[in-house]
Amino acid sequence: MKVKTSLLLASAILLAMPAESRAPAYLSGQVAHDRITYLTGNLNWYTSLGQAEESARQQGKLIFWMQMLGDMRGGT
Repeated sequence: MKVKTSLLLASAILLAMPAESRAPAYLSGQVAHDRITYLTGNLNWYTSLGQAEESARQQGKLIFWMQMLGDMRGGT
């Protein structure tokens, strides 16, 4: 699965911040929608573990496993 380096870097920076700096922020519905659309549009998602394993093996990459109920792009 392809993961953007900037997404990983942003996650690392967020985790390195002091807890008080990570206070919950509230976004407008449109901003949240735009961010979710960007995220889901820039990652290649596999619905088959076998395909993900083969692709990861060929590219020498790891697999990120996420299991959830519902649809990330809609109400879950």
